[in-house]
Amino acid sequence: MDIPDYIKIINELKEGELSHIYILSGDWDFLKEDLISKIFDLLRKKGDTFIVHTESEIDLEKEIKNARNVLIPTTKLIVAKLNSTPKLKVIPDDIYLIIDSNSPIRMSKGKLVKLSPPGLRELEGYIKEHIRGLSRYYDKEIDDTSVNILTLGLAQSPHLLLSIWNTLLLLVGDKKRIEEEDTREVVKNIPVFTGFQVIDMLEKGRITEALFLLRKEYYPDSEIMQLLSMLRKRYKLILSAKVMSPQDLEFAKTFNISVGYARFILSISRDYKMEDLSKKIKLLLSAERRIKTGEVKPKEGLEDFILSLSLSS
Repeated sequence: MDIPDYIKIINELKEGELSHIYILSGDWDFLKEDLISKIFDLLRKKGDTFIVHTESEIDLEKEIKNARNVLIPTTKLIVAKLNSTPKLKVIPDDIYLIIDSNSPIRMSKGKLVKLSPPGLRELEGYIKEHIRGLSRYYDKEIDDTSVNILTLGLAQSPHLLLSIWNTLLLLVGDKKRIEEEDTREVVKNIPVFTGFQVIDMLEKGRITEALFLLRKEYYPDSEIMQLLSMLRKRYKLILSAKVMSPQDLEFAKTFNISVGYARFILSISRDYKMEDLSKKIKLLLSAERRIKTGEVKPKEGLEDFILSLSLSS
């Protein structure tokens, strides 16, 4: 299988290569979001840049016209959600355009970036090539066994590819080689990882998206209870890390976890305030108690927990 377009583009951006027009096609929105973020970051390194989003060709033309009338020269990145080729005459040099489309469209001087697998049969191979490409991008070594473990784990949840990869990077830290035990550590959390994604969205202030994702997917009661249990254990480890301030080896031995996971917990614990962490633990314990006493169903209890977190933040 050829190198995926996503891998090609992140390597180009790493070398400082930028196109003025990108057409991001396909339904892997998480890859689109990552590329938009990387393009924006690269433009900001080159100078003052601001980003705008549009959803019609008329608004796109207005944004281009407005950019010509700015007194202080700045770079503008326009992200336009369109499903047909816009009829644009000239795009100024200080404007960069990203077209977010569900289907591939053609534009002169535009770089088409396909961000979804060719078909279900090619899904596993597509995931494998992304994993291999990411390992080269981050200068990591990974063997075929570890690639297969990650691929099989992600086959039912490919949208978690970057989330799982970033977790894996935290686990391995400065190590050059990704070991099989590292991949197994992150893969075992995949069945409930979407739940953690919901919580992470909430903590970033994306409340509506968090609730939408939770309600969009079907979760058996057992899986929600497993999520709440794992989240409680995670909060307990974060609390212990803040109280003890241990080294990773000591922490791993005390709580019988891998060194990689200990390193991950110690890393994220630095961003937590004790007061906020205490509130989260109390709300979580309250949600679990209400579920176990039959006051609410598991999914309702998780939704209430999310809403309570948003109100307490």
